[in-house]
Formats: sequence, C-alpha cells, structure tokens
Amino acid sequence: MTKQTGAAAVASVLAQAGIRRAFGIPGQRILPLFHEMANEHGIPVVLTRHEQGAAFMADMHARLGGIGCCLATSGPGAINLLTGLAASYMDSVPVLALTAQAATHEFGRYGIQEGTGIGRTPDIRAMFASTTKGSFQPTSVEQLIPDLTAALRLATEGRPGPVHVDIPSDLLLDLVPERIEPSPAAETFPALAAVRATEDELRTLDAAVRQARRPLLLIGNGVARSGALDDALALARSRDMAVAGTFLAKSVLDETDPRVLGPVGVFGTRAANEAFHHEADLVVALGVAFTYLSTAGWPDTLRGDRVVRINNDRRELEANAEFGQGILGDAADVVRRLAALPPGPAAGGLAWATDMRRRLPDQVEASRSTALHPVTVCETLNRHLDHRTTVVADIGQNAYWGERHLRTRGDNRFIINGGLGTMGHAVAGATGAWMARADEHPDEHVICVCGDGGFMMGALEISTAVAERADVTWVIFNNGTLGTQRAWFEREGHPVVAADLPPTDHVLLARSLGAHAETVRTADELDTALRSARATGGPSVLDVLIDPCPAPEAYQP
Repeated sequence: MTKQTGAAAVASVLAQAGIRRAFGIPGQRILPLFHEMANEHGIPVVLTRHEQGAAFMADMHARLGGIGCCLATSGPGAINLLTGLAASYMDSVPVLALTAQAATHEFGRYGIQEGTGIGRTPDIRAMFASTTKGSFQPTSVEQLIPDLTAALRLATEGRPGPVHVDIPSDLLLDLVPERIEPSPAAETFPALAAVRATEDELRTLDAAVRQARRPLLLIGNGVARSGALDDALALARSRDMAVAGTFLAKSVLDETDPRVLGPVGVFGTRAANEAFHHEADLVVALGVAFTYLSTAGWPDTLRGDRVVRINNDRRELEANAEFGQGILGDAADVVRRLAALPPGPAAGGLAWATDMRRRLPDQVEASRSTALHPVTVCETLNRHLDHRTTVVADIGQNAYWGERHLRTRGDNRFIINGGLGTMGHAVAGATGAWMARADEHPDEHVICVCGDGGFMMGALEISTAVAERADVTWVIFNNGTLGTQRAWFEREGHPVVAADLPPTDHVLLARSLGAHAETVRTADELDTALRSARATGGPSVLDVLIDPCPAPEAYQP
C-alpha cells in the first residue's frame, strides 16, 4: 500500500465524509490540500472573494444538507473565517473549517503568517475555540487524520455546530503512517450521551395536552435539526393543536396550513404572538431557545406552568429556567413517544387557529410616499415563491418585514442567520445555498432579500456567483439608510448618527461584476423583473427603491 501525504489523506477523509465542495481562497501553506481535493479527489473548491464569504457560503450549504466546508490559509486568511463560524455556532450549523498554520519547526520563530499564539503571533486556535464546538491543532502527522475524524464526529454529534482543524503546513507534505492511533485531542470532546425524557414526564405532558382547550405547539430550530418535524406536525394534527414557530423554524413550516399561525417573536405575526403570550392555555415548546427575539423580551406572560419546554441541551433549559417547566429530552424521541399514546378528544386547536388568524391580521402602516411599501415588495415576492425557490434573508428591516409577511411553504425554503444576526451573511451565502439545491435540481432558484446596508457588506461575492453561474436573484430593499439603527435612534429620542448611506449605484456595481441588474420603482416593475431574472437563469440584482419611512412595528406582549 502506497503511503499518502497528509494533504491526500485529508482529502480522502473529506470525500468519504460526503463533503461535496469547499469554499475558500488559496494561500501558500494550504496549496497542497487545494490540489488534492480538487484534482485528485473530485471535491471542487469554489474561489470566493473574501474568506468571510467562504464561511457564509459553507454555512448556507450546510443548512440544506450535510457538512459545510471552508478553507483558508494561515494568519489573516484564517482569522477572516471567524465571523462566519460564529454565525454557524449560534445557529447550530455543522461546518468544517480547515486552516493552514506555520510549519511545526517554525513555531515561535515568526514564520510567515504564523498564528500559534507564541510571542506576538495571534493565537488562531484560541480564537476558533470560542466560536466553534472544538478547535484541533495536530502537531504531528500521526495526529492529523485522528484529529480530523474527531472534528467531523463532533460537528454532527448532539447539537450540531462548526469545528476547526488548524494544520501546520509541513503535515500536509509528510507521509501518513499506515497505522494510526486514536486522537488524544478527541478525549477533550467525549461522545455525548443520549438524553431521554422519563415516562412520568411524558405521561404528565400528555395529560396536560388532553386537558387543554387551546394548546399551542411551538416549533423551534431543534425540531428541524433532529429530523422530528413530520412527527411533530403529525402530533399536532392528532392532538388538534395550533402550531407556531420561531424565526429559525420559519424555514420548515408551511404557512399556508390553516393550523399554522406563523412565527412568534419581536417581529412575528400578531396571531402567533397573541396565542403564545396570552390565549394558549398550554404551550409545548419543542427545541426552542428562549431568546430575546423569540420571546419579545422575556415578559412575565411566559412564566408559570402553562409553558412546557423540551430540549436536548441542558444549558438551554437552565439559561431561562424561570420560563415554564423544562423536560430534558430529544425532540424526535419525545414526539414519537407521545404520538404512540392513545389520543384524547379533539382540543379545538384548528378552529382556534382559524379564528385567531381571522381576528388578528397584521396591520400595515400606510406608505407616506409614492415609493414602494416594503410589505408590497413581500406580497409581490410571495407570488414568485414556488416549490423550486428558496428565500435567504439578510439581517435588517428587510428580514423583519419578511418574517411577518413572506409566506413560505416549508421544506427548508426560508433561511436566515437568526442567532448572531450577521449583516452580509445571506448576500454572500446565497450562492452556497443555490449550489446545495442545484446539485440535485438544476432548476433551483434562490432569492436573497437584503437591505442596501447588508448588500454592501457582501456585494463582491456576486462575482463568485457569476463565476459559478448561480441562479440567484438579490432583491435589495433600498431605503438609503441602516433602517433598524435609524429606527432605534428615533425610538430612543436621539439624533440619528452614522446611519444614512451615501447614494450608491447598485445596478452599475452589479453589472461591473458581471450580473444582470436593474432598478425597480413599482410593484409591476418588480413582478416583471422577477420573471425576467428567473428566465435569465443567472445572477441578477434588483435595486428596489422603497419608502424610507415605515419601520416594522415590534410586538409588545
């Protein structure tokens, strides 16, 4: 058996792990890995315009299946991945980040772009340790593959998340021994024991559901991660429960289903929020992190016994322990065991949900100008959201309008970085999302909704989309300002500082990068432009000039 170099062995493990592609920028120290992946093992490497864009694309790719992968060279290349990995960490997205490091014989000697933390060099591993589930740095070729294998296991085990392996450049060229011992570093991250709700907890919960007259099943991101969505929705139907979701769960709920009230939270629908905070006599929260945004500020309405929280992460239950009762258990296991119990009489959840949607429509403030209202943009977009269209939303007012007024149909067709809230994430990541979908369905289309502020944070990655012929349409909610921050200034009674954006010709910028682009001023123009973009089948940028005045009204319990 011919011995492999470290780079060849790494590429082989990645291929066996099902890595379909990687995103990154080459540098001297990581070149052997680029070569082995792309030329010898059939794993294409997508050249991005910035390492942050590579991390965002890997994140979006992973949200649609498998493990995302991003690559960067040593020093600044590695550091540029950090924001993307932190975004993945907050949203529990499995991403493998591979970075190069100075050769082991250069440690502490100020090798080119050294990042060992010795002397005045940045400590790359310490940086990644705080933004990932685990950071590994093998210091011998014998450790290389065991550390990589441990990292891949850690990325998908229990609550998924990003992991990092920092590889000294000499290990990529050294020959890997035929006999490999387990990784000592893996002992730092022992395999997680499965958690299981007790029979008493389940029977008590089942009795509470049977007794409730207005039960609400609140779906969180953990339900989708655990593969429990279909079982959870089947449970809602068999127990006649209304259904709502968190912002992240908007991706998996069919909002055309009369049982579904929409998302809860600061910018959730009125019906879902009123049900969550006031009208439901029982809330079963599956895989929900009770964050500020999802709870609309942790109000007293959620204290007491009417809220039952089910999560497989003890830390999530302990973080806001005062809100409801906690059951430590896996969402998939809990709903399947509950469904196996004999159902009781119908609770009336469907009738209640129908009534809630009728009584509590979302009010829209009238436009103060002749410019397009953001809600009109959302309503126009709704007509173009078919079974082959995925919406990725950037952070900002555009996302809040979209949370409340875009009507998605589940099947992971709405994606947002809802935890860290990173502007520019969707602008760059949209290309990664399209690639993940297009692998199986070449007619896939991605619409990225973003603000003009967020667009400028990731606009250069449109060049990557052009190079990859990605069928992505960017819809810019252009109001000439950082709308969320302007609204906060005004709400707090402060003069607006550093929020208004200078005039920018987004169309000219996009065209200079090779994309189709046009300015949109009316709903009819938007409808026509969306049809044209879909027919074009490549990157398109629609600069939609919206009314700069209205801001989405925050829900207050």
